[in-house]
Amino acid sequence: MEEESSGQPGLCLEWKRLNYYVPAQEESNYSFWNECRKKRELRILQDVSGHMKTGDLIAILGGSGAGKTTLLAAISQRLRGNLTGDVVLNGMVMERHQMTRISSFLPQFEINVKTFTAYEHLYFMSHFKMHRSTTKSEKRQRVSDLLLAVGLRDSAHTRIQQLSGGERKRLSLAEELITDPIFLFCDEPTTGLDSFSAYTVIKTLRHLCTRRRIAKHSLTQVYGEDSYSTPSDESISNSFEMEVVDQSHESLLSSWKELPTLNILNNSPNGTQKKAAICSIHQPTSDIFELFTHIILMDAGRIVYQGRTEKAAKFFTDLGYTLPLNCNPADFYLKTLADSHSSENAGAVLRAKYEHETDGLYSGSWLLARSYSGDYLKHVHNFKKIRWIYQVYLLIIRFMTEDLRNIKDALIAFGFFMITAVTLSLMYSGIGGLTQRTVQDVGGSIFMLSNEMIFTFSYGVTYIFPASLPIIRREVGEGTYSLSAYYVALVLSFVPVAFCKAYIFLSVIYASIYYTRGFVLYITMGFLMGLSATAAVGYGVFLSSLFETDKMASECAAPFDLIFLIFGGTYMNVDSVPLLKYFSLFFYSNEALMYNFWIDIDNIDCPDNDEHPCVKTGLEVLQQGSYRTADYTYWLDCVSLLIVALVFHIVSFRLVRRYINRSGYY
Repeated sequence: MEEESSGQPGLCLEWKRLNYYVPAQEESNYSFWNECRKKRELRILQDVSGHMKTGDLIAILGGSGAGKTTLLAAISQRLRGNLTGDVVLNGMVMERHQMTRISSFLPQFEINVKTFTAYEHLYFMSHFKMHRSTTKSEKRQRVSDLLLAVGLRDSAHTRIQQLSGGERKRLSLAEELITDPIFLFCDEPTTGLDSFSAYTVIKTLRHLCTRRRIAKHSLTQVYGEDSYSTPSDESISNSFEMEVVDQSHESLLSSWKELPTLNILNNSPNGTQKKAAICSIHQPTSDIFELFTHIILMDAGRIVYQGRTEKAAKFFTDLGYTLPLNCNPADFYLKTLADSHSSENAGAVLRAKYEHETDGLYSGSWLLARSYSGDYLKHVHNFKKIRWIYQVYLLIIRFMTEDLRNIKDALIAFGFFMITAVTLSLMYSGIGGLTQRTVQDVGGSIFMLSNEMIFTFSYGVTYIFPASLPIIRREVGEGTYSLSAYYVALVLSFVPVAFCKAYIFLSVIYASIYYTRGFVLYITMGFLMGLSATAAVGYGVFLSSLFETDKMASECAAPFDLIFLIFGGTYMNVDSVPLLKYFSLFFYSNEALMYNFWIDIDNIDCPDNDEHPCVKTGLEVLQQGSYRTADYTYWLDCVSLLIVALVFHIVSFRLVRRYINRSGYY
């Protein structure tokens, strides 16, 4: 068995006969009377096998639709759907939760909160990805080391939205290195980058795979305890070169100024293990191609070639495809694969030669023994995440910070919200005195208060929540935090905003319409409007999770809004539909506000010459509208709003969970 130079056993990850199927529909013989659709499945991966060991950097090459990303997600166990085959670590079949602990997946497009700085983002993620017993000082040190290692020390306090594409890629890589994983899976890590930035990213991966990391005590001996946190780039580079495992890359290391990932935390089981990285990559330049130790060539979901990079040329030469001089090997291999489609059976010949002359990704002395490293996975099983309640707390802090960083947009939205309040106060400003002619106006103003709060918060969430789904899918899929913690934090983050907006909105209207009724009515009405807004958040999340996109949610919300409004008690006598009204949050909100306003009105002027029916007390107004008049009505409606909100949130949570489980995490 080949061992690391540190004396620790190497780790070998195998994937055996992976097949992946996705459903497809094929229309045939369509008629008006009988729509006949033949359902079938598409096979994306076809008996794909291979293995990788620590110290290797592997490139997956192939044309568009060849299955590169699918293979990457399948090996890393991040793929959902009909996947067959095994992924094995040193002879032990790996489950998905085990793979997410020992590996990291770098998506093609960075998915993070753009308003955070690079340091804030890494420090925030360190709370979720590191052992719960890790101290804050250790987390800060870890973040500082990672920022230095990926070359972002000078951009540590720059917001992510202001970083360049290459800097964002390196930040995403630093995030994945927080847990010090053994295996790195990178989906198109050079997409959208210039040649220099792309080379820098791949060079970083190469050094992660081929160098030996330095333990904290080693750095202390070199720099001293006081100078450990801020060593110079020159001293770091010199120390790093002394500790390098693969001396063949000395020329490349001479220009490399990085601090290696440090094994200083009790949650990092890897000791001085080297890493292994596998990347799907599209048309790499020749200098980037040379950084990879091995390549995998794919065509139509099959493996055409697996092996060391320098041996690929001989593989194609033996088939009569000679690599031209001064030609990028990656371009030549991809072009050869593309041309094989126009040549009869050429692709099959390539695959047949691979299956006949090669034995997986390694052969001979490269093949690791399949001994299982029990000590390594023991550390993985002993890992403990932060507690659920602390996850909720940190996520609330992130939501609040993001809102404060986007304060300009929030103030603009709040300004339009207040324009509505001013408009309503001007329209109903003449109904201060209670007369027969103002009874209807008061009812209309109260109903508008209720509607405005419900529609503002429900539609606000309808547009906000779908935008968060990519982050939810990724971070929940990686096990960063639980979906329930995210959902609860999202809902709780709206509660103070709901009550704050409710009282500010009511203040403008109350000062011009209801000011004669006293301060107690202002408090109780504002509390009820805050509850209505909270329930509206559940309604909005329900719509967005039911239809999964903000466009569909906004367009399909009309029937729900119509039904709920009709049963609200203003447009229709709710006694005619005694049961259906209890499904409408508009009804509970409107009834509670009406009850709160009218129940203690003992006298309403009733002129003798008035031709219209006359109501003499607030109780009669409530009875005329078929509202309840019991002493517990207000608090019963408050509790009912909470129950409605809870029901909406339970249904919404189940819909979101089903959507994520169905669509996968990437």
